[in-house]
Amino acid sequence: DGNLGYRVYLDCGDNCDDEGCTNAAGDVNEDGTVNILDIVQVANYILVGGNLEGCGLEAADVNGDGFINILDIVQIANAILGRDGRIPDATSAKIQNTGSSVLIKAEGYIGGIQMTLKHGSDFSMDITDKAMLAEYNTVGNKTVLVIVTPESDEVFTYTGDFEIVDVIVANSQGRVDVGIPTAFSLSEAYPNPFNPTTSLTLAVPEAGQVSVQVYNIMGQVVATLANGYMDASTYTLTWDASNASSGVYFVKAQSAGSVTTQKLMLMK
Repeated sequence: DGNLGYRVYLDCGDNCDDEGCTNAAGDVNEDGTVNILDIVQVANYILVGGNLEGCGLEAADVNGDGFINILDIVQIANAILGRDGRIPDATSAKIQNTGSSVLIKAEGYIGGIQMTLKHGSDFSMDITDKAMLAEYNTVGNKTVLVIVTPESDEVFTYTGDFEIVDVIVANSQGRVDVGIPTAFSLSEAYPNPFNPTTSLTLAVPEAGQVSVQVYNIMGQVVATLANGYMDASTYTLTWDASNASSGVYFVKAQSAGSVTTQKLMLMK
């Protein structure tokens, strides 16, 4: 259903008085305080399933939408940290795949990320440690990760192939739109002219074979920036022309019948 969470059916059981549950929203372990222990318990519930039930389960659904996910964890973190709003909330975010790491790019505050990946047995990852909490769990060919108040753009580094099958990115208030490529494209190189490196952003709307190569004016390939199967995402490609001579070059990107070319100027 795209909500990337667990639908909550409440039964307070023995933890309710005549008026229902008495523990505050976010007090998941029902110890009378809202702190990191509650965040860890909710994260564990999302990642591996847990023993949340009754009033603890109700307290975990902080935003009252009927699902337990990163949106609730962000609200608990806000209560703990007392966010002052000096950094404006992000209104949108973009997923960027560099070929070795996955980044979340946003203009503004990101409070949390929840992502589900599908992958083969050759896939491995290292999740960021620059966050209030960053954990993941892998079962078979599926990995679920949760990151709370990330301090950098990097979500994880990886080797192997994978596909992002679902994602929630939240600011301090709720879900933000996550942009995905809709057309095959290659951004203008920056800087250009350059010496000795320049970077481009490649947008791949559908998974498939992709080739990005640099040619000299004689039509000879002097560098290969990408060549092989790529998941639908955006990628940052960098050409280090330290060993190339000054002059005009062309970079050509192609995939599934789509081709784009642009001119590069190397000035040493």
